[in-house]
Amino acid sequence: MDDWTLPGFTEMGSLGEGGFGRVVLARHDESAQVVAVKYLYAKFAADPQRLAEFRQEAHVLSRVSGPHIARLHQFVETPQGAAIIMEAVHGISLKEILGRQEKLEPEAALAILKGSLLGLAGAHAAGTVHRDYKPANVLVTREGQSKLVDFGIAVLAGQAGVAAGTPAYMAPEQWAGGIATPATDVYAATCVFFQCVAGHKPYEAEQTEVLRTLHEYAPIPFGEVPEPVRDLIARGMAKDVTQRPSGAAEFVAELESSARKAYGEDWERNGWHWLAKGAGVLVALSPLALLGAGTAAAPVVAGGAAGGVAVTTGGGIAVGLKVTAAVAAVTAAAVGTVVVINANSDDPPATTLSAMKVDLLTRTEKFDGFDYNGKYVRISGLKDKAAEDRVNKALMAPIDGWLENFWPDSYQPQREPDGDIPHMKTEAEILRQDDKLVSVVYKRSIDSTQFGNHGGFSVRPIVIDLTKGEQISGAHLFDNVDGTAARMRKLEDLILDSARPGDCLSDKPTSPEHLPATALSARYTFDYDSILQAAPTANGMRFYVYGSALGYPRVCDPTEVTTEYARLTDLMSPSVKNLLGLANGGTQGERTKEDNVGAFTITTPEKWWLLSSAPIERYLVTAEGCSNSGMQPFHCAGVVFSDNSRVDAATPAYEPGKPYNRSTGPRPCHSVGAPGETQGSPIQQKKDLRPVGTKKAAYEEWRLMCSGGGTVIQRVWFLPKTQLVIVDEWNTPGLDKILEEARWN
Repeated sequence: MDDWTLPGFTEMGSLGEGGFGRVVLARHDESAQVVAVKYLYAKFAADPQRLAEFRQEAHVLSRVSGPHIARLHQFVETPQGAAIIMEAVHGISLKEILGRQEKLEPEAALAILKGSLLGLAGAHAAGTVHRDYKPANVLVTREGQSKLVDFGIAVLAGQAGVAAGTPAYMAPEQWAGGIATPATDVYAATCVFFQCVAGHKPYEAEQTEVLRTLHEYAPIPFGEVPEPVRDLIARGMAKDVTQRPSGAAEFVAELESSARKAYGEDWERNGWHWLAKGAGVLVALSPLALLGAGTAAAPVVAGGAAGGVAVTTGGGIAVGLKVTAAVAAVTAAAVGTVVVINANSDDPPATTLSAMKVDLLTRTEKFDGFDYNGKYVRISGLKDKAAEDRVNKALMAPIDGWLENFWPDSYQPQREPDGDIPHMKTEAEILRQDDKLVSVVYKRSIDSTQFGNHGGFSVRPIVIDLTKGEQISGAHLFDNVDGTAARMRKLEDLILDSARPGDCLSDKPTSPEHLPATALSARYTFDYDSILQAAPTANGMRFYVYGSALGYPRVCDPTEVTTEYARLTDLMSPSVKNLLGLANGGTQGERTKEDNVGAFTITTPEKWWLLSSAPIERYLVTAEGCSNSGMQPFHCAGVVFSDNSRVDAATPAYEPGKPYNRSTGPRPCHSVGAPGETQGSPIQQKKDLRPVGTKKAAYEEWRLMCSGGGTVIQRVWFLPKTQLVIVDEWNTPGLDKILEEARWN
């Protein structure tokens, strides 16, 4: 039944067909809005594996968002078939542009590449690798924007997959079915960019195996492109994945720097202007234009469930085209039970949800007179979906409220002296996460001279009680402190006493004052931040203090101070102590400390100690009393934190897929008490992904035979983006949990 269509939609024409399905332009009968509908062919809808892959494509689309990605509206699965309802992009594919023009001016190619890379960056931030970046999947709109489409073979970053993709643009690791990383997409995007400016693909061959060999071993043909972009080609098409930009966001930064240096500050405007001369005609001939569809449609949003319709809704979906309960009932009557997944929703109720997950994502928007680009935190996997929605709404509120209310009608944003607009952004840090509590801090800033030489800055922590799906206010972290002068003074003294030497608050203020008794709820800054804010971390309460309220210089606003839980227990509320495991005399955090290993901070037992002098390999000694044993610390039990981006003649780079050894000779067998023996005969026992904080590391476990007959089990975590390698040969107790709870710097 490949002619099956969704009731309530009228097809306007075909947008294309592929091996697995067809895409049509359709108008929603009730609202007259236009969307693109991708139907899975009936023969594949009956195949559980193909249907699961199609459902996965919708799920991947639900994870990504942004102006440079064709967004998902809904996924609909019925007994008659399955369909993805998505944004109808008013534009033309880069494939068609190249078919007409063969070669583009570098500025035009850079402009297209930048937009689609921003789309990739959004996918990468959501933990997804596209795996099939090619000209056909890049659309150029009439508004001068490029969008990324078709996530049909996308996988989660760090996952291995079959050797799928378009051969002309596949990275060496992709041919081998290796682990997919954001750098895999960077390679494909660079190949497409090469084609745009050179007029042909970087490698061409009739036989697939020959093409594979070229991608894996042939020199990079950067000499065939204009000199100003050769470094971009060389970097993006590096055979070794570790030599490429780690992801699209990093590549965009390099692209913009190269483009400005070679073609001036107006390179992007000039590129779109040049492109409009030819591409504008093609866009006018696009399917949407020829079918009279006009501008792309607004999102479809499920309005309820009726007549046997199961509806799973997500948060943060723009208001637009709606499938009302009545329309849903008509659909159900026509085709039977319907499962609808909206943008940003989780899998259907019948699907087993994964454990709770905390993601650090990117949000980008343009407003009237300013723009926003920043990080935010989103939680998924809670059993109670209503609670999950409340949590995510609370986690987004500091950004939504800031963007909506910062610029009042009486004070609209002004242009900067250089003609630019103000740029608003957020940094997000996950301070603590477990099955009961999550705490996050947003650092919000505005790049604008309207707020002084350094722009505007504010801090907003958010604490979530996961057992109730509710936010805990700053005042409710403590018991009878807000509004009680004596207890507030005690809290203030503890905070000032916890200030580190050299901090603003470690010296006496110029005009001594105390925090007012209502400090936890008092409004101090102009965008309504409290003068004292708090959030739990792994081993103590982090305070953000606006020191100027205490008589300190304004440069102290805000100062971060962490106070151990053991010193605060008589001031904290009973419910929060219970969430933190401090009830009944618990002393969580009393005998732990934080160690900064570069890319992230870990909470370790107090008796462990970190060697910080070595620039390439830092050693975390875990053996109690080792420093007094007369042995060299690196002969003792411990964990290696290795910076793989730094190499020298005596310390070659670590190579994924091989045991860790960053020396020119064999590695000694210290962990089995035989430093005179050497490791050899490696056998890989495990290969998967393991969490390090909010990110995933490629994990390998090796069994190595020592020359004297002993056995070393070597565990290796590798984070390609930061080039950090973590090595454990001592079966260090608690290391997995320590890494899972790491806080990224």
